[in-house]
Amino acid sequence: MVLLAGAGLTGARPLQLDDYYRVMSASGPAISPDGRWVAFVRNSILEAENQRHTEIWLCPVDGSAPPVRLTNPSFNASAPRWSPDGKLLAFRSSRKSAGSDSDIWFLRMREPGGEAFQIPGVDGEPQFSPDNRWIAFTKERATNAEKPRGLSGPEMTLEQRFKGRAYDWMNIRYDGRGYLRDPRDPAATPPRELYVVPREGGVPKQLTTLGVNVQTPAWSPDSGVLAFTADSHQRDEYSYERPDVWSASLDGKVRRLTDDGYEYSSPAWTPDGASLIFRRQQGLSQVIQARQNHGAAVDLYRMPAAGGPMTNLTADWDLIPEGPVTHGEFVYFAAETGGDTHLFRAPISGGRVEQITKGERSLGGFTFSAGFERMAYSSADSQHPADVFTSRADGTGEARLTALNEGLLKDVELNPAQRIRFPSADGTSVEGWIIVPRGAKAPYPLIVCVHGGPHMAWGSEFDYEFQWLAANGFAVLYANPRGSTSYGEKFLWATWGGWGKLDYQDVMAGVDYTLEHYPIDRQRLGVTGYSYGGFLTNWIITQTQRFRAAVTGAGIANWLSDYGTADIPRTKESEFYGTPWEQASGERLWALSPLSHAADVTTPTLFVHGEADLRVPIEEGEQMYTALKKRHIPAKFIRYPGNYHVGWPAWDMVHRYYNEAEWLRQYLQ
Repeated sequence: MVLLAGAGLTGARPLQLDDYYRVMSASGPAISPDGRWVAFVRNSILEAENQRHTEIWLCPVDGSAPPVRLTNPSFNASAPRWSPDGKLLAFRSSRKSAGSDSDIWFLRMREPGGEAFQIPGVDGEPQFSPDNRWIAFTKERATNAEKPRGLSGPEMTLEQRFKGRAYDWMNIRYDGRGYLRDPRDPAATPPRELYVVPREGGVPKQLTTLGVNVQTPAWSPDSGVLAFTADSHQRDEYSYERPDVWSASLDGKVRRLTDDGYEYSSPAWTPDGASLIFRRQQGLSQVIQARQNHGAAVDLYRMPAAGGPMTNLTADWDLIPEGPVTHGEFVYFAAETGGDTHLFRAPISGGRVEQITKGERSLGGFTFSAGFERMAYSSADSQHPADVFTSRADGTGEARLTALNEGLLKDVELNPAQRIRFPSADGTSVEGWIIVPRGAKAPYPLIVCVHGGPHMAWGSEFDYEFQWLAANGFAVLYANPRGSTSYGEKFLWATWGGWGKLDYQDVMAGVDYTLEHYPIDRQRLGVTGYSYGGFLTNWIITQTQRFRAAVTGAGIANWLSDYGTADIPRTKESEFYGTPWEQASGERLWALSPLSHAADVTTPTLFVHGEADLRVPIEEGEQMYTALKKRHIPAKFIRYPGNYHVGWPAWDMVHRYYNEAEWLRQYLQ
């Protein structure tokens, strides 16, 4: 069950199906405070066990020795974090110990290689205080449930025989988690409160009693206060999330610092402890209530540590900042920019945003030494899965520390992605990439790949599916149509009220550009996408007959049915301006549903879907499949039991990729 293209030009063989199991990547780098070491997560696949596996590895920043494994390979390990003095490395592990339910473990790093241990009382992701005296964390706080009334004999029998579920709350499901306990009831869904414990361990001290989840705690420079976010409206099922900024001192004094309906995240302290910097955006409930025709801008703000007037530090910068890190006079943050991801900084006092790292690649997980002399991060591009790199904090002096796929990349000939830019029908500039299959005979069949979201973006990253298709002789086009991130607010929100309109025009403009500039057989075009990409694939085959084959992964067919069966009705209420029972929005939801245009489909289509998908329930795929079969259009449905929307096991991914290529081959080659 291995498909191969023709012989490569370099002597290396084309990518094979089983190579999926060989791909490794690095993530979550953590540089030591003294800047000498980098711990990172090595991600791999255990093919025989159908399991994704993670381990913590360590390498010297100067590259003087190869990386070594720190954690027991019998257990998954992730999220490395150094203590301020560099003597301890904390991490999360599936390993269990007698008498403890905690998944947080520690290693002594004076002599790496010792046995992992647990610190008594630490029962959540540890946040070391700057003075190294305390460890803060959040954990669920159990509350006493009301004692149920006694059941009579017949009632007890009924209860014992009942194998279903009953609920009377609205938020009943979430993809990846299944059906939820009552989110309104603290006894059913205990809140995550904030705790501290001495560095050496002990009885945890509870700092908050908010009854809702505390998130992203951050220590003040003097180790006396923790800033965090929490949504006091969490138990209100008619309110979308709107966490505020709070603070808690070690003596248990809790202060609420914001309360304006906006959504706050990722608080960080300025070095002098006088101010907080955080991400801020308009809350979704406000957006829906105002019936806006656009979403909320995300910016970094500075505010006095005690609360008060805010200053927008990125008001004139049109991208989306990730969480901030402060040092000296600057705040540092990562952001997507035109298909790449890089590090930026802005003055804490306000001023121009400056890009630090460069290149056609996607960087992530930026981590800095205590004095900001060096930083470490992961880096990936279209031909290289993520490895660990290090440089000075200004981006100079870069060095690569790992080569996790060195053996695979020597064996396999991968195809480079060529960045292209083309005008859409209205002149809007759109960015994309084209992979031309080396060793295949031109003109090539073309596969158009549509990303999910829609508010995400393709970019300079390794994608096995693209390389797999190219290895089978297909040219691959992937682009970022309107609705994609990393091109500014106007571009990002251009699809509101019109999914399938401007984004469809952008995708088709990319096809026309590719046909004009590359040796493509215009009679052999295919299209595929997953999630939003599955929706747009469904939509595309209702709008044009140019494609001879399609593969729809977890795609919406009917927005009306999706509203009441998916776990996120928010998308319909915001981006389609209302609910199915309101006339204008109801008509819009149906008009933009691929199912309403199914009479125009002529494209043979393969549907792949997880049976446990709660983000795009499997009935969406079934509706479109039934419509095609009723009209005698070739169609096939592959169902994957137990799979949610994302996070599929490796065997199922390989099965899916094989069958997608077989379907496309059947109609295009």
